[in-house]
Amino acid sequence: MEQTTPLVTVIIPTHDHAPFLSRAIDSVLAQQTTFPFDILLHDDASTDGTADIAKDYAARYPEQIRLIAQTVNQYQTDKKIQTHILYPRITAKYTAICDGDDLWTHEHKLQLQVDYLENHPDCTLCICGADKIDVGGRVIGAAAPYDEDCVVRLEDMIRAGGEFCSSNTIVAPTKLLNSQPDYCELTEVEDIPVHMWCAVNGYAWYMSKHMAAYRYAVPGSWSVRQNAARQETQVQTIRGVIGLLQGFDAYTKGTYHASFADAILYQEFKIKCVEHDLKALRRPPYRSFYRELSGKRRIRLWLERYFPALTRRTIALIRKARNN
Repeated sequence: MEQTTPLVTVIIPTHDHAPFLSRAIDSVLAQQTTFPFDILLHDDASTDGTADIAKDYAARYPEQIRLIAQTVNQYQTDKKIQTHILYPRITAKYTAICDGDDLWTHEHKLQLQVDYLENHPDCTLCICGADKIDVGGRVIGAAAPYDEDCVVRLEDMIRAGGEFCSSNTIVAPTKLLNSQPDYCELTEVEDIPVHMWCAVNGYAWYMSKHMAAYRYAVPGSWSVRQNAARQETQVQTIRGVIGLLQGFDAYTKGTYHASFADAILYQEFKIKCVEHDLKALRRPPYRSFYRELSGKRRIRLWLERYFPALTRRTIALIRKARNN
């Protein structure tokens, strides 16, 4: 008998992604699979036309798209939309992710990743390479930790933090996403807990083929909002990540302690950057990180330290010009 229950649910969280959402949804609908999958589309009370696009797709594909159309923005009170709202609603064996401003670029992405997971029951996370694109869709980089298909070294994932892979390459067992431990609640960041929790409960497999693209510095995105947030807010977010790393270090009973210590030190370095503590940044233990910064980034830190208001205005004007 042909399977009708979705084997995979693809979540598409979106908010004010009107210029990008159609392409994101179309890239998921274009997947060629031998198994059924559905889409859980979540619009967080958008104000730019995204809500209308989401409703149109849900109306045109009622058998495949479930729409959660919020009338009150949930992010204002709970930043973990995926963890608290979307994952608990999924009954499919696997969950895949594609944010509303990202897209998949290979029509067999889902098939290839799910085939691997199905054929390797010990694998608890499958990711792939991704292109980094700007708002206009031009390739400006990549998220590609390795040059070939391989088992992910957990030490590499730990040290890279949320920058190890693009979140829209993730396919993972839903039961793991819904069983994250309490220390994952210490941070509003959602990708790092998912990467690590899935990987430490089995292993992660990396496919080197670039089968997705994620947009960098989209107006209103989490990273843009975080960089524009008040200093106290940024520091609080980073301290939450440190608590998360400490929780995983304890959970793995020190097996990866050196890697976690390095990752925590880097988060502390980020706090010093947010605080513009140039004196500390130029000395051990942060000096090695500071020296790896580009000259442009060092100059910006100096300007932010001594001319904060002027630097903020200049950066805002540059971003506005880029987005127009």
